[in-house]
Amino acid sequence: MLAIRNVRQVLFIRTDRLGETILNLPAVACLKSDLPTASLSVLVQPKMASLIADAPGVDRVLSYDEYSKASWWYRAFNLANRLRPHGFELAIVSNPRKESHLAVWLAGIPIRVGYSRKWDFLLTHRLAERKALGDRHEVEYNLDLVTCLGLDRTVPQWQFPRFQKEQEEIRPLLERQGVRLEDPFVAVHPLSSTPQKLWPLARFQTLIQKVSQQLRTPVVVVGSEPWELSGSEHRMSVEGVVNLTTRLNLRQLAAVLQCARVLISSDSGPVHLAAALKTSTLVLFGSPHAWAGPTRWGPWGQGHAIVWKPSMEAITVEEVFATLQSMLGSRLQSR
Repeated sequence: MLAIRNVRQVLFIRTDRLGETILNLPAVACLKSDLPTASLSVLVQPKMASLIADAPGVDRVLSYDEYSKASWWYRAFNLANRLRPHGFELAIVSNPRKESHLAVWLAGIPIRVGYSRKWDFLLTHRLAERKALGDRHEVEYNLDLVTCLGLDRTVPQWQFPRFQKEQEEIRPLLERQGVRLEDPFVAVHPLSSTPQKLWPLARFQTLIQKVSQQLRTPVVVVGSEPWELSGSEHRMSVEGVVNLTTRLNLRQLAAVLQCARVLISSDSGPVHLAAALKTSTLVLFGSPHAWAGPTRWGPWGQGHAIVWKPSMEAITVEEVFATLQSMLGSRLQSR
């Protein structure tokens, strides 16, 4: 078999949601550090391609829609045909799927790494998946894919570049509502595609009001789903609150988060994006299970805060607001 350190074309596959993809970037950076002369390609969902293209260690981004309505074997054959011309010598499949395992085998990639699930007999290196234990961070689990090849798991210092172009794109959206990018604003992501992660929206409304009025700090609301800020359907009209839900692409979202003092959210993709951008996060967890808690899914890195209760209903506005005050410091508290 080809020696790992001699490979020149590497493929890393993670084709599901934003948060899971972001939490694989330390493993990608580690892989690039260990194999500096190799060209490293990452296969991701189409909507994430432009964002991941700027991730450290990524030389090329390929896109793949695993949610396509085509049958899985048809997707696998098509993907294999797309991969074969690149001459990949090593493929790491981070989220185990039959079509991904079949595709890297059909593409003739000699070293194929993944988890012992879903047609894993097509892999050359298999790793037992123990993520359901929830006893380690997701980043640590993902780094196991690197160490199972005998490579060093030390993650190099890395960060996304400044999204300057996107900051200028969103500047008019904020300034029309009286907020500047240079203001020490708080970003809020109030919605989730997972009902169990939803904090009651009335509490988010109250929290936003307290931040805007008591701390006199602008609030920018972000999210891929609509959230009206006035009337009966999660609506509210508060001076200093800017609603950018559904108005940003991922690079523009990154630009907003890069400028924010803090992001407040339940466990979500934007949390992990903000953490990767070195922006502090205040994250709400409401699950009694370790596999769904902050040990595994908390923000990666320093400068973050977590409120964790057995349910989202058990989290009060007062404790979230107090935690935020502590994070922002006395300067903003006394304004």
